[in-house]
Amino acid sequence: MKTWVEISRQLSVVAERQIFFVGGAPRSGTTWLQQILDSHPDASCKGEGLFAKDLYPPLEAAMTQRSQALQRKNESLFTHTGGYPLPTPEDIEFLAGTTILLALSRQAGTKACHAIGEKTPENVFYFPRFRALFPRAKFIAIARDPRDVLTSAWYFFRKPAPGEDDREAKMAFIRSALPSLAEGARVMLAFGTQHPRDYRMVTYEKLRQDPEPAVAALFRFLGLSDSIETVRACLEQTSFARITGGRPSGNAQNGAFLRNGVVGDWRTTLTAEMNDLILRELGWMFPYFGWSP
Repeated sequence: MKTWVEISRQLSVVAERQIFFVGGAPRSGTTWLQQILDSHPDASCKGEGLFAKDLYPPLEAAMTQRSQALQRKNESLFTHTGGYPLPTPEDIEFLAGTTILLALSRQAGTKACHAIGEKTPENVFYFPRFRALFPRAKFIAIARDPRDVLTSAWYFFRKPAPGEDDREAKMAFIRSALPSLAEGARVMLAFGTQHPRDYRMVTYEKLRQDPEPAVAALFRFLGLSDSIETVRACLEQTSFARITGGRPSGNAQNGAFLRNGVVGDWRTTLTAEMNDLILRELGWMFPYFGWSP
């Protein structure tokens, strides 16, 4: 095992590279975007590190427990000395940052890359926290027409119950998902307004309809080569047919992680009533992302 000093030196090298984080709503194309970025010869981007979901909450709980235990000991036995110093909130951030750097170092392996990033959909809610840890980090979000997001999610997550009414179940599913979709979009837009130099947003639709300039712009944002040869090679490596083992986009496979790979599939799944509900709740975001109602 390496010593703490040796590991710290290794992580300081990682910290000097271009760190970045990718996020977006589940089923919005985050995995496809991650694979595009990872296919660049000078970048490493894996998913999902689950830093937001499974790292911070346990760390916060453990530090709270430790602080309470120390406080009890200080108050019961060591009032005459003042007791042992309690942890501070900065301790949590330092431990989280160290764990993230360890993970990024491990994922890059022997690939001598300029940019190292990680994708978890929920990252968008932690972009401000990550930025406080890594002030030079870059942040990329992907957005997709929420009607297509909900359609993809319905076919991927649905577990039909005996005697279930399909329309009612679908309406209930949509209603349950609308608040988190709205919150995620607001967080993305607010972060982009506050930190325009460190943030880029791309839509699933743009990646499908005109991918080369969109991908080239993301590569430039990360300080990577955006030559047309590199961009086309990355898009070829991550085409829908390539990453599904030969299934062309538009050939839907319900339940598959990569289901259909098209824009506007919601029209085959959602009723006019469902569309109206989504537009009432989320229509405010359509102009920001360039979607047609």
